[in-house]
Amino acid sequence: MPAVDDDIYWVDDDEYVSGVDDDAILEGNLEEQANRVVLDLNDIQLLVDAQRADRPKKADKSMVIGEQLFQKRYNISNDQAYDLLKENYQSRVRSTIGNLTIDHSMVANRLQSPYYKVKLSKSQARSFHRPNFVIRPNTVIHFSRVRHRKKKKDKGKDIAQIFSASKDLSLGDGSQYVMLEYSEEYPIVMSNFGMGSKIINYYRKKSNEDESRPKLNIGETYVLGSQDRSPFWNFGSVDPGEIVPTYYNRLVRAPIFKHEVKGTDFLMIRSTGGGEGQKYYLRNIPHLYTVGQTLPVTEIPSPRSRRVTTASKNRLKMIVFRVLSKSENERILVKGISSHFPDQNDMQNRQRLKEFMEYQRTGEDQGYWKIKATDTLPNEDGIRSMVHPEEITLLETMQVGQQFLEDAGYGGGKEDDEQHEGMSTEEKLAPWITSKNFINATQGKAMLELHGEGDSSGCGLAFSFIRTSMKGGFKAMGEPTDEKVDKSKYGGHSYNVALQQKAYEEEIARIWNAQKRNLTAPVTTAMT
Repeated sequence: MPAVDDDIYWVDDDEYVSGVDDDAILEGNLEEQANRVVLDLNDIQLLVDAQRADRPKKADKSMVIGEQLFQKRYNISNDQAYDLLKENYQSRVRSTIGNLTIDHSMVANRLQSPYYKVKLSKSQARSFHRPNFVIRPNTVIHFSRVRHRKKKKDKGKDIAQIFSASKDLSLGDGSQYVMLEYSEEYPIVMSNFGMGSKIINYYRKKSNEDESRPKLNIGETYVLGSQDRSPFWNFGSVDPGEIVPTYYNRLVRAPIFKHEVKGTDFLMIRSTGGGEGQKYYLRNIPHLYTVGQTLPVTEIPSPRSRRVTTASKNRLKMIVFRVLSKSENERILVKGISSHFPDQNDMQNRQRLKEFMEYQRTGEDQGYWKIKATDTLPNEDGIRSMVHPEEITLLETMQVGQQFLEDAGYGGGKEDDEQHEGMSTEEKLAPWITSKNFINATQGKAMLELHGEGDSSGCGLAFSFIRTSMKGGFKAMGEPTDEKVDKSKYGGHSYNVALQQKAYEEEIARIWNAQKRNLTAPVTTAMT
């Protein structure tokens, strides 16, 4: 066995050398052996770098360099690259995960009737958000004095407490307000009575060192980093150093453009209900904005989707539980809820009640419906959490689209399919189809026509949400759609992916900038 060093030995496979005297082990005297090290150089788990014994020892610097070379050679995890990727990803998603809180009035949270209906009638669907208001000729109108609302009264209260009743949502009390005028004749989704929205002023940093936070008179400032995604996804931009005021809620997002109010303009208010009858008020317009194209945040359900069925069942539960909570014996009759469901007969209501109620055939409660013994009646907070105002608004939007298609002779519209084969333009523009198309397009799962019959402005100032094929289906404005493609230009293919994507992005930028120029002009061209 050749010795390499006084205290290091080669060990053969069939030979055991401890390097420590056996007598010393038995006597417990190991101090003399403490500095002796035994290595099994045949151990496959060891990595030994053999060096010449006469090689002069170098300074500590060379040892550091050797360690660095060793780590560079055997560190295959690429940790440094992953750290950079993680940092970049966190920067990009920061603005998308930071969803802003939207508060509603108590009227909206409760889905208070008659503002939140179970089902719209045909006339209501046809005049959605356009109530019939006719003043007959020679009618004398007396304007009431605007009431003064004390700010101290609202101090320390949340939104639901400040607007706890429908009378609190009137502009006849001197509250501050902002007027938003839609540029679209038919926005894809509109908030319902008492629902909250915010004005967010998005500002993108000029550089990573930019620490400024511009503040406008109206709205909240939200600062975007240089790598943060646009709040309009890939259908709008916020350039470095630019501020883009935005109409923001859980349903839609849209750029808004401030305009000067003419001195001859005013707001006429007709207030009804609240135990005060019908009153009229006149008020100045403090702030006026034009709303650009509304971009849907969530998908509108189709008429026969599971979301519609689930929301309908939960809405029934909400109404029944509220009636039960007001009942002394926590029991109801079917006729007690029939007025809330005009499109359902008593037999249909009984079938729906069986899912969570029991019909009492004997005893003091005979003939009544009571909640199942295994269930408990939820409190008011639990009842409100069953259905949110946004869900009802989406259902009403679906009903409006369905009624439009019925009036056009399409029988309420078709379910969405991937090809849209055999569909007319009216069917393709159903809200449950266009909202799904747009959301898929923001995720890179679909491409839109962008221009053409689906343009809600009719003049190239809004995006068409009609889907087109991602395999050469997109055509820029002015490009012929029926022209035979010369495949020799694209290496035997009918289109070039890079060129199509470039044309797609350029068309988005063209429409976005055209909308901005038009809606910021003192005199705008109406998008109808």
